[in-house]
Amino acid sequence: MKLRRTHTAVRLMHGLASGLLVSVAAAVLAMGGLELSRWTKTSPAFNLKTIDVEGNIAVGREEIITVSGLERGRNIWSADLEETERRLRMARRFEQVALTRRLPGTVVVRVKELQPIAFVQLDRLYGVSEGGELIPLAPGNGLPDLPVITVDASSYLRGPDAAASRDGTESPDAAASREATESPDAAASRDRSFETLRDAMRGSPEMARALYLMRVLRTMSPGMYDELSEINVSSPDDPIAYMVEGGLAIRFGTGHYPRKIEMLRRTVERLEADAIRTRLIDLRFKDQVIVRPIVSIRSGGERS
Repeated sequence: MKLRRTHTAVRLMHGLASGLLVSVAAAVLAMGGLELSRWTKTSPAFNLKTIDVEGNIAVGREEIITVSGLERGRNIWSADLEETERRLRMARRFEQVALTRRLPGTVVVRVKELQPIAFVQLDRLYGVSEGGELIPLAPGNGLPDLPVITVDASSYLRGPDAAASRDGTESPDAAASREATESPDAAASRDRSFETLRDAMRGSPEMARALYLMRVLRTMSPGMYDELSEINVSSPDDPIAYMVEGGLAIRFGTGHYPRKIEMLRRTVERLEADAIRTRLIDLRFKDQVIVRPIVSIRSGGERS
């Protein structure tokens, strides 16, 4: 009986010793971990030396770094990558953004830029994304074959009193007169930043109408969408689509675009079947399609 109690006491002592060793080991590891963490956050070996930018085409590398807020020379662990991603997304220039650390001193910024589906002429030529975001175009890069959206650019650039031509550029006489009379402060206030233009275009009903018309045309008549050259919405109540083939102009008016495009598709099929050429199809009137034929090929060149 006494021997059994002795064995029990020995086992208890061994258990306590093992528990103590585990606790000590855990404490040592924790202290080591804290020291390691403190060292990595203070050692110059982990200072941010390189910011690699991947995937950018139109947006410059240094511009991306500036917007990101990343600072070379600071500890790489002090960079809040989630906040940096949020800041880059708020710039509304990118479809996707991802950041990773590459130890000891590099942060990699991977972006996928918004892709243009059309162009718009303002103070210069911009791309326009599916969602209506304005996209600066990289100088020197070839431009894709995309339709142009024409708006009344003067209302976005310098206000309603500006003398502007159809493509949104100020006439030389008006520009010379204005520059000779306005003060430097007035000239400075006249210039709009890219952000101002971008916000104005995102809130533009004309731009929204043009993009909606493009989407409906692409869905209901892909063949005609591929032939689309321009959508002119400079007159709010009379958007006009111009086709590449033969300079065909299609006046849509406002509203009921799916029904009008279906009528347009049937009309074009009928014109092609009858070998009739036209330069104008008018869809502005309810349930009517007005066509102005030019020449019937079958009539031997006579006007039809």
